[in-house]
Amino acid sequence: MSLAAFSLADKNALVLGASSAIGGAAACALAEAGADVAVGSTLATAREREAVFSCRDAIQSQGRKSLAQTIDAANEADVRTLVHQTVSALGALDILVNAHDLPFAKPLRDISSKEWRRVLEVNLTGVYFACRAAVEPMLAQHNGRIINIVSLLGERGMINGSAYCAAQGGVLNLTRALALEWARSGITVNAVGAGWTEGMGLLKNTAVQEQLRRYLPHKRLAQPSEVGEATVYLASDMSGFITGQTVWIEGGALSHL
Repeated sequence: MSLAAFSLADKNALVLGASSAIGGAAACALAEAGADVAVGSTLATAREREAVFSCRDAIQSQGRKSLAQTIDAANEADVRTLVHQTVSALGALDILVNAHDLPFAKPLRDISSKEWRRVLEVNLTGVYFACRAAVEPMLAQHNGRIINIVSLLGERGMINGSAYCAAQGGVLNLTRALALEWARSGITVNAVGAGWTEGMGLLKNTAVQEQLRRYLPHKRLAQPSEVGEATVYLASDMSGFITGQTVWIEGGALSHL
């Protein structure tokens, strides 16, 4: 085995949701492996703008090309424009990473129709928009890697998590379906399943973090960099015969009774 197989030199990537801890770590990991990386936010807010431009600066500090754009993941025009800007600025699009994460927790009876739609539009429909836009240049070059970063709540339920769990579960099955649809076109579609991770939006409560540390077999939360490393693997030549799969970075949570 050659370590060169993990190199992403001469590859061009777009990471959406790079405004989150996990998405930012994935973008920086791709750059460290040699890729030029464009980054986009999940929401068009001032906080996310600051985060995504900080991510761009970190990528450029590694000597890689980058561009940043604040978008709303649920706005198809925003997504398509950023894909076109990426291809124009970097010259091609070889890797798409969807790392959108709009956390939401509320009892089902208290969720308004507007809230339900918004959670699914950002966390699920945003992935659909990105995959549909990014696959066009990938089909033209008969090669590409699509990696969707999902929560373990796509595989397991959580009290008061119906909308979020439904969206994440939808991303898992969208990943599997697209892997089959594009398998003969040189495009792989996989997921990285992120367990309870430092910096995750649902873990702002310190007491909840400590409870999870006691629960997890490894007795710690995952680091965003560990999710980023798995992303590099699925983007590299080492994963050329892997598609429709989920690599779980969850410290044994899914095996826990």
